[in-house]
Amino acid sequence: MRAILVSSLVLTAALSLAACNRQAVQHKAAAPVAAAPAAVAPPATPPPAATAGLHHAAGLDLFGYYSPQAELMVGNFKLRQINLGSAEEFEAYEKGQRISPNYAPVMLEFEDVSSPQKQTELGQTYHEASRRVLPDSYQITAGAISFHGHDEVLGEVAFEGRLDGAALARVRAGGPEEPVLSGVVTVMRQKLTRAFVWFGGD
Repeated sequence: MRAILVSSLVLTAALSLAACNRQAVQHKAAAPVAAAPAAVAPPATPPPAATAGLHHAAGLDLFGYYSPQAELMVGNFKLRQINLGSAEEFEAYEKGQRISPNYAPVMLEFEDVSSPQKQTELGQTYHEASRRVLPDSYQITAGAISFHGHDEVLGEVAFEGRLDGAALARVRAGGPEEPVLSGVVTVMRQKLTRAFVWFGGD
């Protein structure tokens, strides 16, 4: 009788242990599996942003070379001209599109009068060494030009001027030369006021 009771207790314990193991296995199987993190798409490459501080009135075409009517000299450097590009060149430049590191649609060009002279095919003379000052910022409208740049030799270079649209239209239409632009050039810590005439190029 005692043997039967012991066997019964052992069997009961074994059955209880088996039941516990089944519950543990079921609980483990039911545990949720963490989902793999969703793949994050790489950000799209943004379009080139407009360059801050460079502003030209849309569609405005002032293309040409604006030369001081009276010589503008500072040290060995003479201002040859203020160059203005086409409306398309301004639009491209302001979108960050550069055709050359030495070109901008608005820039001041100085020549070093201590350098040797050369002659063009039209018989015009110019000095071999020159410095182009490109803009750090500019604002150009139908009536005004504001330019700020710098050069390692000339220092801070700026121009603040007023455009005479009527005079420019007359000259472009074939009229006689007359001032179309006037303003103050700042170079090598000097401020010089000049009037400018227009030339459309060869």
